[in-house]
Amino acid sequence: MNDSYDLKQRVLNFRGRLIYLYFLASLSNDTLISRLVEGIENNQGKDLENCLNMGDVEIVKTNDIQNIQYALMCGNCALFDGETTYVMDTKNYPNRSIEEPETEKSVRGAKDGFNESILNNTGLLRRRLKSVELCFHKETIGTKNPMDIAVAYLEDKVDRQVLNQVLSRIQEIRAQELIMSDRAIEELLLDQGYNPFPLVRYSERPDIVATHIQHGYIAILCDTSSSVLMLPTTIFEILEHVEEHRQTPLIGTFIRLIRLSAVLLSIYLVPIWALAVSFMKWDWTFFVQILLVELSIELLRIATIHTPESISNAMGLIAALLLGQFAIDLGFFSEEILLFCAVGSIGGFATPNYELSLTNKYIKVMMILSVMFLNIFGFVIFNICLWIYLARLKPFGMSYLYPLIPFDFKAFIQFLIRKPKKGK
Repeated sequence: MNDSYDLKQRVLNFRGRLIYLYFLASLSNDTLISRLVEGIENNQGKDLENCLNMGDVEIVKTNDIQNIQYALMCGNCALFDGETTYVMDTKNYPNRSIEEPETEKSVRGAKDGFNESILNNTGLLRRRLKSVELCFHKETIGTKNPMDIAVAYLEDKVDRQVLNQVLSRIQEIRAQELIMSDRAIEELLLDQGYNPFPLVRYSERPDIVATHIQHGYIAILCDTSSSVLMLPTTIFEILEHVEEHRQTPLIGTFIRLIRLSAVLLSIYLVPIWALAVSFMKWDWTFFVQILLVELSIELLRIATIHTPESISNAMGLIAALLLGQFAIDLGFFSEEILLFCAVGSIGGFATPNYELSLTNKYIKVMMILSVMFLNIFGFVIFNICLWIYLARLKPFGMSYLYPLIPFDFKAFIQFLIRKPKKGK
């Protein structure tokens, strides 16, 4: 170990022999450490293990130095008594309070959300799924910087073939560190490469994850991350939003159809309009203006995310002036370009999944470039290649476009229309 200021050492005298207690003050529970020291100093048990006064805490004997170091780095304490070492669970991680996720808000329903503690997140799911079949399979991955993850599923509903495949891939991970936990796990599990589409669904809402598990799927909880991975998934499941299930079936269907229309507009509105205006003509200036507006809107979005809330409103006002009347008056952009690009961007903001909204933006820009260079032929070729690529995506054996490919009429209608809940 090193000389870090939060690494504490206590030397205690127990029946004439010295024992050494090590713990990290930044990750350990002060009350549990005090009870441990008090039990040793009172010397009321028949041996040291009986004097530890830790009846509600697991005590493990080990002499493996790597296990002892890992336990200390996780917030446990280590008690050295000659050749015997006791490791006790005294973890007390600094956590955020449980609050509603910023990106998945709903008007009705639960307002709690996951935080960075895997134990708290497990409890939030246990509270919703009170089933003896609910299992949390723990794995530790990473070589130099180990991290705990938990694979959650219902034993009586999960697809065993998919589960075994997921567990096998997790156990094969040999990365040295996984600080960017959830994103790194997704890339390692699915061998994502340069595929722009999200192959798993993320959520910080316990009710969404519990529903996913209830349907027989798998969720992966990562320590230090408030986002839970849900797999396998399809693009249609990614497009669902919790608000649709918190309203009446008719209103929920209405919201869903509007949202789906907005997603399609965010991809196709600007390319189709540009194609209609420049059909069989190559107006480079026109397309450069469109690309500049699209990239400017994306730059504004990125700046807004990373700007403190106190000055984001002022920045938005400045951007509105620059991309609005000033740009039109100076002749940089036409009113039609600003209008269509703005409507398409609003559709992107209505996309329920953040990763998918970024992917759709990328697809739209690539489609505009295809129309710019090849006109109608570029539009047709690009879309054929895009849909063939999507049809070939099968994360963990499930078609990414199900229930569209393979076509399942009943499941497709159930996706479009939010049916009333039935008691049977």
